[in-house]
Amino acid sequence: MDKILIATVLKPQGLSGELKCKLENDNYSIIKNITEVYLNDKDIPTRILNKSFRIGYLYLKFNTINSREKADLLRNTKIYALRNQIEIPKEEYMVSDLIGLDVVSEAGEKIGKLTDVQNYGATDILIIEQYKREYMVPYIKSIVKKVDISNNTIVINKQKYDEAKICD
Repeated sequence: MDKILIATVLKPQGLSGELKCKLENDNYSIIKNITEVYLNDKDIPTRILNKSFRIGYLYLKFNTINSREKADLLRNTKIYALRNQIEIPKEEYMVSDLIGLDVVSEAGEKIGKLTDVQNYGATDILIIEQYKREYMVPYIKSIVKKVDISNNTIVINKQKYDEAKICD
């Protein structure tokens, strides 16, 4: 089963077992058709009775959680969905699709390999391994010119990359 992390439980919401969750992707539409999820590393699906997106948070109601006390036990639980249930809009990517891609300049020169993507609020940060060191660079249009999943590459503006990169 190919599962993708979609959210993390923050806290209970209300008295009936609803959960307030932080989405891993700010695009709620990618999970609109999901009816079952997997909690932490368990391979047993949990059915979603209701889901909504309000004020930047995902709210979920599961069939197995019917009280605030039970919901409180799920704080910090990771919520996964099967990859084939997630609808990814064109020109958007899952982080797992990017990890391991070669980072190349617009001239085709190999820069390094993408090892991670992190987000500290303002924008995603790419972690690129170059010469056995890791560098952080913002995922912005002036630096990242093209993501080409079919060719396993991320094309960057080398000059802007060199100006922006920070050693981890």
